[in-house]
Formats: sequence, C-alpha cells, structure tokens
Amino acid sequence: MVTIQSLEDLAKPRKDALPQVLLRFVYELLERLQAEAEPGEEVEYLLSHPLILCEPGDNVLALLNGQPMSLEYVERIELQGTFTFRAGVLLDNDWLAQYIIPAFVLDNETLDWLTERCIGGSTHE
Repeated sequence: MVTIQSLEDLAKPRKDALPQVLLRFVYELLERLQAEAEPGEEVEYLLSHPLILCEPGDNVLALLNGQPMSLEYVERIELQGTFTFRAGVLLDNDWLAQYIIPAFVLDNETLDWLTERCIGGSTHE
C-alpha cells in the first residue's frame, strides 16, 4: 500500500501496473483533499485524512478490519471498463482514511466482502 500525500507519491507504485484512469482518479481525490485544508496546513490535513492506495499483495481485509474505530462506507466506482472500491475508515472521531482498492488486487473472498458492504454503484468518468 502507498499513502498518497503528494504528486510524488503517485509515482511510487509502478505506473505501468496501474491503469491511467485509476491514477487520474487518485490524483483528483488528492486535489480535493488538499483543497479542503486551510492554506499552509495541507500536510497536517493529509495526515489526518490519509488517502491510501492498495497494491497487489496487501491484506485488504486486515487493513479494513484492524482499525481502532470502524468501517464507515464502501463504494464501488466504475472507471472506464474497470472498477475499484473506495472504503472510508474512521480512525478516530475526526480522522477518516480513504482506501482506494483496485479490483485487480483482490482475491475472491475480499472482493465478495467488499461487494456485500457497498453503499451503491458510483460511476466516475
């Protein structure tokens, strides 16, 4: 998994391993998070609202179930013929992590688990 706090962090995963549409989606999420922060407090805000991109080999079930608070939502997002999940996990009363989970990194058990918890089929293009 890669915690995304800057554009440089988007270069950490092998770019050829991730679809461009997924990288663009993560970039747009990062821009929105940065816009929510007070000027000069972007880094602190991103620490309390991390954007986490899951990669092949990550134990997604352990990541989502091992948090001190709770899984707030799971949504399935269609991205030009492929799909990914976004899961919000409350880390404490004020901190919310967003996990971006491409479907191709999931085993069948985890895919079923996330699908059962989806709040709806969102489309992002």
